[in-house]
Amino acid sequence: MSRATASQLRLVRDAVGRMNVDAAERDPVMGLLAELIAVETLDLPRASATEELAYQQAFEAMALDERQSTPRAATADTLDLEALAAYLNEAVAGEGAIHVRAANTVSRGMSKKTVLISLEGARTLPAELALRVDRTANNYLGTTVVDEWGPLRRLWDHGARIPQPFALEAGGGVIGDPFIVFARASGAPVGSIYVPPGRNTALLADTAGCMARVHTVPVDDWPRAGQPVGDAFFDAQFAEYLADWQALGERNAIMEACFDWIDRHRQQAYGPPAFTHDDFNYNNMLVEGDRVSAVLDWEFAHVGTPAADVAYIWYAAENMGSFADFLRAYVDAGGWQPPQAQLDFYLLWGQLRLGVMGHKAVRNLEEGHFDDVRYALSRWHRRQALFRLSDLLDRLGN
Repeated sequence: MSRATASQLRLVRDAVGRMNVDAAERDPVMGLLAELIAVETLDLPRASATEELAYQQAFEAMALDERQSTPRAATADTLDLEALAAYLNEAVAGEGAIHVRAANTVSRGMSKKTVLISLEGARTLPAELALRVDRTANNYLGTTVVDEWGPLRRLWDHGARIPQPFALEAGGGVIGDPFIVFARASGAPVGSIYVPPGRNTALLADTAGCMARVHTVPVDDWPRAGQPVGDAFFDAQFAEYLADWQALGERNAIMEACFDWIDRHRQQAYGPPAFTHDDFNYNNMLVEGDRVSAVLDWEFAHVGTPAADVAYIWYAAENMGSFADFLRAYVDAGGWQPPQAQLDFYLLWGQLRLGVMGHKAVRNLEEGHFDDVRYALSRWHRRQALFRLSDLLDRLGN
C-alpha cells in the first residue's frame, strides 16, 4: 500500500509487456496492473463528493497513462457464436436466418457481465443487441438474471425506461451461463456508487421523472413467486444482511452501531408498496447528455417502498444540484413524497447494505473467489462505505 509497491508493480507490468504471448491474453493483465498502480500511487479521499470525484478523475488519467505504456488489443470472451445464433433463431418468433457477426464483452461486474453482439440476417430483432449474463464464477450476491426476467417484462410493458427485453436463456447451456437478450441501448454510465456525476440539474430532473415512472408500475400479482413483498420484504432483507454480516465474523463498531440503529427504527421501513430498483444510481444508468436513455441492472428489484430508491440517490443528487431539487422533480412527475424520517432511515439502510457487500467482496477477494484482480478495488469501496456510515451516524444521532 505505497509508492514502493507501485514501483514494484510497474516492474511486473513491464515484464508482462515484454512477454511473447497473444495480445488478447496480455492486455487484460496490463490493464489490471495499471489500475492497481494507480491505487497504490494516489492518496484515497476522505469521502466527500468533491474529493471522490477528484480522486476518480486522477485515477482514470493515471490508469490510462499506465495502460498506454505498451500496445494493447481489444479483448473479448470466447463465445460459441454459432450456438448463440441457433438459440436466437429458435427462441425469437419470426427469426430463422440469424448469423452472429461479432461479440464483445464490454463490462464484467461481480455478479453479471454485458456482451454486445452484432447480427446479420435478423428479421424482427435489431441488428445490435446486448446480453446480460450471469457470472457464476464470481457472483457472491446470489442473484441471477432468471429472477430479473418477470419484473423486466412488466417494466417494459408499462413504459419504464429500460432496454427492450426479448428473450431469457435460463439454463446456461448456450454460452455457459444464463442470459437475457436486450435491444442495445445508447449512452454510457456517468458516475459510480462513490463517485457521483458533476453538476447537471437537467439530468437530475430527468432521472427523477424516470424513477417516478418505475414507482407507478403495478405490483399486484408480482411475477417472482416466493419473494416477500411490501413490508415483509424489508423484514426478510434485514434478516438476510444481518446474517451475512454475522457470518463474516468481523468486528467493526461502525457496522454494529448501524445495524442497531436500523433495528431500533425499523418501523420507518414500512410504507406504501412500489416497484423498487434498490440500486438506483448512475452506475446503473446509460446517459446521453441531459437524459437517461436506460436504467439497467434490476437484480435487486422487488416490491418495497419508494423511499428506498429516493434516499439511495441522495449523494448523487447533492452533487448534481440538490436533493431538494430531485425530490421536487420526483413529486412533480407523480412520485410519492416519503416522510423525512423514512428518507433518513433508508439513506442509512442503503449505505449499510453497501457496507455489507463491500466487506463480503473483500472477503471473497482474500479467499481467491474472484477471477479478476481488479476487484482489489473493493477495499476502497469498503473504506468509502465506512466513512459514509460514520458520517450518517453522527448526523442521525440516536
